[in-house]
Amino acid sequence: MIKANKALMKNLDIKYPEATYYIITFIISWGGLVLLIGGPSKITSQPTNAPFLPLYLLTVAGPMISGVLLTGLYHGKKGYRDLFSRLFKWRIPARWYAIALLIAPLSVFAALFALSLFSPVFMPGIFDSGNNPVASAFGLPGGDKITLVLFVFMLGLFNGFVEELGWTGFTTPMLILNQNLIKAGITLGIMWGLWHLLSNYLGSAAEAGSISLLLYLPVMLFSFLPPFRILMIWVYRHTGSLLIAVLMHASLDMFWMLSMPISITGKERMVWYILWAVVLWSIVIIIGIVDNKKKVE
Repeated sequence: MIKANKALMKNLDIKYPEATYYIITFIISWGGLVLLIGGPSKITSQPTNAPFLPLYLLTVAGPMISGVLLTGLYHGKKGYRDLFSRLFKWRIPARWYAIALLIAPLSVFAALFALSLFSPVFMPGIFDSGNNPVASAFGLPGGDKITLVLFVFMLGLFNGFVEELGWTGFTTPMLILNQNLIKAGITLGIMWGLWHLLSNYLGSAAEAGSISLLLYLPVMLFSFLPPFRILMIWVYRHTGSLLIAVLMHASLDMFWMLSMPISITGKERMVWYILWAVVLWSIVIIIGIVDNKKKVE
């Protein structure tokens, strides 16, 4: 029986590596979350007393465990050597570091500053004198900007490391073998957003306010994540560096948290995310035009 299960797992992995990755990732992240909160009946959009830290760690464990496990099953020892080689590949042109680190802050601040011309509520939280909502959520001193920046920097690095071992370490190289940049990015971006769904649904009613969750959650998860994932894959294709993917993911998390406006409704958050997505899609289009010109030349 054990041999049969191993053979089935190996067969699934060889034929459908990306699908196998998604399944295992969701089982670990969603399954662990459901068990921790006490079963499916405890899944609610209302405020919950579930412990945040265990929920968070269980969720981010999915991509990491799945990516590392399938790297070994699919590629063996050679796969692990390649994974660590890409993780520590840092000797790449400086412009790629600049691109990876600056796309998130430039795009998110551009969207918020444009919106702040119409309403002060959209002023990025890091530049506001009030208590930052991220600081409040994590119990940090409300007015201590230095502590907040250091905290989100470390949190972003941790998120980038554990998540990208799977999304970029294992899945991205598979996708770009058979799909073009846009298709690969949209596919992975949608799965990335869907993976966030359950954890984002918990306690989301208050955040959404008067907006239906059927509208609110899709905008939250599928607006800026797919175009940003396209840009991540574009950077990875030019560098082959998993380290750069980790840093780019860390930059996204860091500046998303730092830019969070002090007081914002669900409707206003949707407007922000949609405009942010427009900015990112514009960058994708510009890159596509430039790359096509280079091919022609």
